[in-house]
Amino acid sequence: MMNFEKLSKIYFSPSGTTEKIVNEVAKNFNMNRENYDLLSFDESKTFTDELVIIGIPVFDGRIPKLACKRLSKIKGTDTKAIVVLNYGNINYGDALLELVELLKENDFHIVGVATTVSQHSQFNEVGSNRPDASDMERINEFSRKVIEKLNSNTQNEIFVSGYKPFPDYKTPDFSVLCDENLCIECMDCVYTCPEEAISELTPTETNLDDCTRCTTCINVCPENARSFGGDTYQSELENAISNSLERNEVEFFL
Repeated sequence: MMNFEKLSKIYFSPSGTTEKIVNEVAKNFNMNRENYDLLSFDESKTFTDELVIIGIPVFDGRIPKLACKRLSKIKGTDTKAIVVLNYGNINYGDALLELVELLKENDFHIVGVATTVSQHSQFNEVGSNRPDASDMERINEFSRKVIEKLNSNTQNEIFVSGYKPFPDYKTPDFSVLCDENLCIECMDCVYTCPEEAISELTPTETNLDDCTRCTTCINVCPENARSFGGDTYQSELENAISNSLERNEVEFFL
């Protein structure tokens, strides 16, 4: 394989699944590794002699606004990059084109792209128990094919589908709820919310204007006090289920 100083893993993973998939891709590469979690990493940085894996989830057909903002500070120098776009078995809209274009503009040389499927973070009944064993097998196949490509020093530009202009970001109508009988005010949600939408003064409340429904607060709560709900949640859940009856598979572009 080409000589790389190290492997840098960059990911935005409120539910932990995108990070899990990035780690699965990375395990086939025998080199030192560094992690950059975009939920907390908010710095300008240029990657030069390393190989980079970038994993981003899809939020309603777009890459998350906060992830986009933080990725815009990350630059390459014709740096080799492996791209993972993870979505919840409905569709990934124009997010793949959006992510690939952003990385190319920031001088990353993309050597492989995978679209992976996981349990939907907002509607857990969609894509339940994914990624499963079959998904992991495909993810490992993708990783091995990228290694083969790097070893052969194949040079080609990767093209992906999508349409521009990208649609406006939309905030879901449903709410983030907190059961005050379960909340112990540990402040984990306050300190980990990437949008600072939860105040120390009122940790059982969420500023829905700032909240992107990313699920970070739900996943870090030790008492399972937080959940999605509200007047529209059930109808949106039913709509998501009806749009995801067919199983989507892991795809890759090399």
